[in-house]
Formats: sequence, structure tokens, C-alpha cells
Amino acid sequence: MKENFKIILDAFKEANIELTTVEFKLTRYSLNTDLSFKFENIDEFSEFLKISGASNSKERTEEIKKILVEEGIDYNDVFYVNFYPPKVAEL
Repeated sequence: MKENFKIILDAFKEANIELTTVEFKLTRYSLNTDLSFKFENIDEFSEFLKISGASNSKERTEEIKKILVEEGIDYNDVFYVNFYPPKVAEL
């Protein structure tokens, strides 16, 4: 496993957040949170998702590519993934 993937997974463990339920925003920059991480390209992010057990489907990678394009971000270049806990609806 890549060292940076271990760092990310450890950050989730420390924050007591389950990676399979986490939400995220893709940006060109870091939001400077403990759960904001840089990825070199879509292939690296896809590899991280597979290793973490969060996703292993090509369809999911295509969805993420679409989001990056909509945000004006080149998926073959550096981008940040800013993770956050799932939102809970208030009653």
C-alpha cells in the first residue's frame, strides 16, 4: 500500500469516520482540514478507493471524472479530495 494511502486511512481511523460512508468534495485546492488530501490524478484516487474498499467499480470512476470535468478540473492532473462525515438530517 502506498504510504500516503496509509496516512489517509489512519486519519479516518483517528477521526472515527467510516470511509465507506464518508462524503467528499473534489476541488483544485485543499480546504485545510484533517481530511483534505491531494491526489495526483484520477487513477491514483481510483486506486485509493479500491484499496480502502470504498469503491471498485469503473462506473464510480466515470462518475468522479464527470464531477471533475463539471468543476473545471483536469482529472489527469492534481486535485484535492476534501472528505467529511455524512450529513444527518435533523428532525
